[in-house]
Amino acid sequence: MPDTLLASLSSTLKLTAREEIARSLGESEQAVSRGLEFATSAVFDGLHRQTGQSDVMRQVIDLASKAPSDIGSTLNASQLSNPNSPLILGGKKFLSSLLGPGQDATLSTMGRESGLRPTSAATVLALAAQSVLSFIGARVRNDGMTATSLATFLRSEGPGVRAGSAAEFHEPPAAPRVTAPAEAVTTRRVEIDPVVAQTVQKERSIWLWLLPLLLILAGLLLWFLFRPRPAAPVAEAPASPAAAAPVAPVAPATPDLGSFVPRQLVDGTMLNIPEHGVEGRLLAFIQDPSQKPNKTSWFDFDRLLFATGSATLEPQSSEQLHNIAAILKAYPKTHLTIGGYTDNTGDAAQNMKLSQDRADNVTAELVKLGVAQDRLIAKGYGEEHPVGDNATEAGRAQNRRISMLVTQK
Repeated sequence: MPDTLLASLSSTLKLTAREEIARSLGESEQAVSRGLEFATSAVFDGLHRQTGQSDVMRQVIDLASKAPSDIGSTLNASQLSNPNSPLILGGKKFLSSLLGPGQDATLSTMGRESGLRPTSAATVLALAAQSVLSFIGARVRNDGMTATSLATFLRSEGPGVRAGSAAEFHEPPAAPRVTAPAEAVTTRRVEIDPVVAQTVQKERSIWLWLLPLLLILAGLLLWFLFRPRPAAPVAEAPASPAAAAPVAPVAPATPDLGSFVPRQLVDGTMLNIPEHGVEGRLLAFIQDPSQKPNKTSWFDFDRLLFATGSATLEPQSSEQLHNIAAILKAYPKTHLTIGGYTDNTGDAAQNMKLSQDRADNVTAELVKLGVAQDRLIAKGYGEEHPVGDNATEAGRAQNRRISMLVTQK
């Protein structure tokens, strides 16, 4: 039965839809497919844990009855690239109520296991949530599924989906995966010529300490290759021409943004923003009548990412840019200066140009998203106004930033 259920779930997002998702997010189809498997498993597991809550089951039935019958046919690039599109935002709101604080851990594990970037993982998880609602909605329309029968259905088949699609997502397998190779090594017999027995014994004693050391080094290499990548820092300014290559942003520059929470703007737009992110702080400043525009209240973007040494924005910057554009459209009297900054590594003139190019690109993206050009000014400051110690790697990462100054509201 679980195989039939998984096949039905897979059919809600056909291959062409998965290809569109991968193309729009800049991810591989394999990573998207793997992410969808984990995400679907996580959503079903969350529903399975709520089967004893009749009010939750009724809410799910209500949401599912309103979900699109064919989610794949409604997908397009603009929906996938806009985190505030009705499809993505609806999925995120459902996940927030279903998974609660556990959503962050789910996204972290999902990204690590599938290879998806954090923002891509959030989008894929929202799509999986909508797919599950679409699947349940079809049962509501075709079979008359109710809250009671949904709970029964989840109790009988939810664990099967959980185990069949991504068991390792929830708990480790009962038997270690290294059992077979270890046994093969310990049971292999090697005939040793008596003449070289002493030499072999010495080599064996060397391996007793060398093999564990090699295993430790291999483990560190795997951790480095597959560790979660932070999406928040702005990539650093270019190194001097004599330097080999710029150093990537360091982890200390990534702030603790907290959990994502829904926020409704005055024009009815719903945002899904971090508790401690720049969106909330900018909103608070705009909404507070006692806060007047000044020359010191700068707000640093915390989820922008540029290609190293370049002014090209990475795709994962899209969510925060959409949020800022939505805020500006909700408060049309607000004007901003977009400031670009670098650290002091490399040539000062080159850094000034890079900071201006980055500020220009951010401004251009906001204009593309519907913000009037005359409400925005882009200004590159290069190495000026450091907020961190350029003598340290962490300080240089803090100095590579894009900031906003409210000049009118």
